[in-house]
Amino acid sequence: MLSFIQKSLELKILLAFSIVIACLVGVSTYFDIRSMRTDTIHISERTLGALAAAIKSSVNAAMTKGHHEDIKYVLQEVNTPYFIDRVMIYNEEGRPVETVEKQHGNGRLDMTIPPQILRSVVNGDVTDIREQGDDHFIIYYAPIANQPPCFRCHGSKARLNGILRIDFSLHDLDDLIITRRNRVFLWSAVLFLLLTAVLLALLRTVVYRPVKELRDAMVIVQEGGDTLTLSTKGSDELADLKKSFLAMLHRINALHRTNIEKEKELARNQETMRFRAELQAMFDAMPDGVLLIDAAMTIVQANPRVYALLPDLDPAGGQISPDCLKKECCPFQGIEDVLKRGNVLEHQCSIILSDGSTKHLHSICAPIVDNGRVVSVVEVIRDITERVRTERELEEKSAELAAVNKKLSQLAITDSLTQLFNRRRFNEILNKEIKRFSRRKYSALSLMMIDIDHFKKLNDTYGHLAGDMVLREIAKLLKEGVRETDTVARFGGEEFVIVMPDTRLDGAAHKAEILVKRTEAAEFPGHDTAIHVTISIGVAAYASGSPQDLIHAADLALYQAKRSGRNAVVVSRPEDVIG
Repeated sequence: MLSFIQKSLELKILLAFSIVIACLVGVSTYFDIRSMRTDTIHISERTLGALAAAIKSSVNAAMTKGHHEDIKYVLQEVNTPYFIDRVMIYNEEGRPVETVEKQHGNGRLDMTIPPQILRSVVNGDVTDIREQGDDHFIIYYAPIANQPPCFRCHGSKARLNGILRIDFSLHDLDDLIITRRNRVFLWSAVLFLLLTAVLLALLRTVVYRPVKELRDAMVIVQEGGDTLTLSTKGSDELADLKKSFLAMLHRINALHRTNIEKEKELARNQETMRFRAELQAMFDAMPDGVLLIDAAMTIVQANPRVYALLPDLDPAGGQISPDCLKKECCPFQGIEDVLKRGNVLEHQCSIILSDGSTKHLHSICAPIVDNGRVVSVVEVIRDITERVRTERELEEKSAELAAVNKKLSQLAITDSLTQLFNRRRFNEILNKEIKRFSRRKYSALSLMMIDIDHFKKLNDTYGHLAGDMVLREIAKLLKEGVRETDTVARFGGEEFVIVMPDTRLDGAAHKAEILVKRTEAAEFPGHDTAIHVTISIGVAAYASGSPQDLIHAADLALYQAKRSGRNAVVVSRPEDVIG
């Protein structure tokens, strides 16, 4: 069946239009039935709302007069219409008070009020749609408000006197929708068949007959027929197609009669000869070496300069050795790729001449294409020995300059006396570690600020050279006493700082106590006797704020350590670091 349709243009077009028409009719039918059901439910909701308002009015009137027994009669009168299945009144807690109902279907709907509806009905009417067996019901809930005349019995605190419920069956609505759907489907099928028949008639007249006529004419030409009758009346696309076919046929016959193909071949040969003559003249005038190589790796043309660059090269008509192409130093390596892919390639190599000298060559290979096929390759070879020598000298100078710059950069961030990071580098590292802490790279960040006790007195007693020696030894002691991930820097004068990432305040304080004890126990060489020094340390942990807030907190702790008698560790409270 499918193969039969594939062979018939008429059936293809008819099938396509039939599918489109069927989809349009089906979609419109679906939305028509869907909108009818939705509109009917909305109308039922408005009707039940009006009915609920009338019932509430009658119930409020009966309760105000104290005739509570009349409420049941009101509900029975309301339940009389055929479309009402149940009318109920609940108290404000959702327990049934009065009920009038009919038996519908094989069972009764649940009388309880769902908790979410019980909460929502306080604010206004609520509609719920439930399913019972094959039937659907609209359940309408309406609040009976507690008004001043009702305070005598219900009190003034309750918002509701009760809840009115009306059950309405959608059984008849479903029957109506099914009937309407069947009717719509019937008329849709009739409409589909009618449109398909009209479309088939139009296709046979407007499309199929002209296309068949053109196809028959093409078959005649294919079989070698001389007589061809093809009507070209009309101004539509099919008529233009027939005219174009006839014009093409006449052109083909004319080409055969005049033997244009042979003339083109002769002209192409003449053009090739002229091109080669012009190419040789251009080759001879070029300062670079130039080769023309065909697909068989034969040297077709070459200029004198290429033999000056490559003394061992064969003359025109010679072959390029396949063994040479395998060597990395071969200047002809790109030729094979250009012949295969037809793209331009560049290649650079170095060759050793017979006198032992090295020559650096740069070559560019470009394809010559004829009728979409690469027939030969032009290679331009340039001597770049001087340029390579200059580039290498420049690379050496650049390497020397980079080494000097690296040394200058190291000097810019290093304290010349202690070989620790200077204050500038310390500020950069502290800013970086605070940013990492803010991105939660680790959970804690601590800072030590260290000062050598009585350092001025040490300088006055032992001299500045001894003071410099003490600074270097203290720097070495501090660096050896912390982790590799910690940063020790000279803050200024006899003050040092240690940045300790991923270290809590108690851990930093413990490390500070160890550094104080090691310094106190250390002996530094003097002129006559050993020199003993002590240090004071202030410790702070970062919580938030700026780097200066953390430095300030550690500095305050150091000041307190100095005031407490020196050779001590003071830990800053966390709130001192908050900016």
